[in-house]
Amino acid sequence: MVDIDNLIKNATLSKDKVALNAYKNIKAEFERFKYAQKLPRKIDEETALRIISNYAKKLEDSIKQFSEAHRDDLVAEYTSEWEVVKKLLPAPVNESDIKSEFEMWMIQNAENGKLESYNNLPKKEMGNAIKYLKSKFPTADGKMISDIVKKYVI
Repeated sequence: MVDIDNLIKNATLSKDKVALNAYKNIKAEFERFKYAQKLPRKIDEETALRIISNYAKKLEDSIKQFSEAHRDDLVAEYTSEWEVVKKLLPAPVNESDIKSEFEMWMIQNAENGKLESYNNLPKKEMGNAIKYLKSKFPTADGKMISDIVKKYVI
């Protein structure tokens, strides 16, 4: 689990302003999420990773927009913050990992009688497959997961 308060404390003690700014922004994203969802104090690890991943994507988009606007000062600032945030995320998931996990899920469900065949997925089971893969790979791109599942839909 990401202990954001401890990361903020360590960044403050080491006087690392870039890391401190990144961790404070992540904590603000956590608070924003908790307030919007009316959640209690704790966020589970899967949700925390999803929030951090979304924040990293926002930073990437900002870097792209600032570079197109020739704002090199902001590009450097956001890039250094993005590198700090990226360290909190697990290694990126590739398509083959998702595909193999999905095929194992289909085989298990076919053996349990939930699916007729492990080669074809009924349209009504598509949502369950996507939920399963999202729980296994919380930082994976949703579009990539959806595309993989759609290949197997009858």
